[in-house]
Amino acid sequence: MLFESQSSYHAGDRHVLWVLLLALLQVIGTHNSAHAEMAVHQGPVQTVREESVTEGVKTVIEDARALVTAPLRMTGEDWLKIGAGAAVVGGFVAADRSIQDWVDRNNKSATGKKVADGFNTFGNPVTMAGVNVGVIAIGLANQSYGGGSWIKEAGLVGLEAEGFAVVAAQLLSNATGRARPEKHQGATNFRPFSGNTSFGSSHSAASFAVAAVFADRFDPAIGWLSYGVATAVAASRIYTDKHFTSDVIVGGLIGWGMGKFISRQHAGDPDDWQIRPLSLEQGVGTGLMIGKRF
Repeated sequence: MLFESQSSYHAGDRHVLWVLLLALLQVIGTHNSAHAEMAVHQGPVQTVREESVTEGVKTVIEDARALVTAPLRMTGEDWLKIGAGAAVVGGFVAADRSIQDWVDRNNKSATGKKVADGFNTFGNPVTMAGVNVGVIAIGLANQSYGGGSWIKEAGLVGLEAEGFAVVAAQLLSNATGRARPEKHQGATNFRPFSGNTSFGSSHSAASFAVAAVFADRFDPAIGWLSYGVATAVAASRIYTDKHFTSDVIVGGLIGWGMGKFISRQHAGDPDDWQIRPLSLEQGVGTGLMIGKRF
């Protein structure tokens, strides 16, 4: 099941991760103009799909390489910011139990739980991927009526950033093996690779990655709204005992960082992302090719 159950999310995390990776490769699969024209006149649909996925993998590898080598290009100020972020997270790790006890004592109304459940569902990485796909569709419609490609690009970049953020949060949460609050094993129960996946909220990572991209590429009011929703998603994870406060903070930092990084990776060319009409099987049927030109 793709959406999280109320009792446990970690069992569905792997499904979410694979869906996001598949969607990411399909969406950012690329052709340049010559490939697109050849596909229209010659190539069967299966060839197009294989080439698209191959180029998508190449693009993901390019961006992953840029992420891995980013520390080599960081300044002293960048390292100070990372250190400050780590100190904030460490402070909240120390305060997690007290915060969770306060939430449990004072904020467990039926109405509050319904609201929190709603934000839990909205912040699910699969739902956030759906938001990005919706933005892509709106951008495609806007472009078909003579508008620019910026709305479409925001959705495409948001989807890629979300995918990287969720992968990073999943790697961290599995490596640290922290038990979730709902297991009542304490705030310091870290057992690496034990199957516990609390430290690094995927909901927060996905929500803040998308918010960071939207804040970069839309009107400031939409950026503030996006960050507000992402914050509500993070708070809902604490309220429903799915994560400690430090879990959602580290997830939010991962998402924000990935969103900013990937957005700037694709900020140079307004026509970087391509969506083209495609004729299938010698003109029998039509389709769309979505990809990145590089």
